[in-house]
Amino acid sequence: MAQRRNRTNGRFTRQTKRRTRRSKALNITNTAEQLLIANAITRGFFDTSLRTFVLPHRFTDSQRYDNSWEITGTELVNALMGGAGGVNTNYRFEGEGGIGAAIRRNISVNGTGMLVQLVAIPIAFKMGKKLLSKPIIRPANKMLKMAGIEGSVKV
Repeated sequence: MAQRRNRTNGRFTRQTKRRTRRSKALNITNTAEQLLIANAITRGFFDTSLRTFVLPHRFTDSQRYDNSWEITGTELVNALMGGAGGVNTNYRFEGEGGIGAAIRRNISVNGTGMLVQLVAIPIAFKMGKKLLSKPIIRPANKMLKMAGIEGSVKV
């Protein structure tokens, strides 16, 4: 910490810093924006939704047998650990085999859509927050405050 001289007695005193408190409440709007961005990324790289990428196939409505380009998190971890990653080794992707070729193919097919979403989603949320702040968001936060859950959830 920086020290400074006290003007009255000439001794050094510690300088205190002001701390700002940040809200620890879960912001539903920001969480939704981040989930949409993560979903766009998994669609672009792995040709699957975020839900299907994270959860095992038995918990999702995945087209496991319809989409050979779809890569889930389980398959990706399996491939990183030295396994086949759910990819049949006899089947070759456009001249090369494996997860890397499938990701390259998914980026070439879904890359432009992913980039458009990565730019458009934050812009749409920023505009939406400004347009809806007075008529919807502020009253919703007041209702949460009256309900007593203001400190944990925020719109």
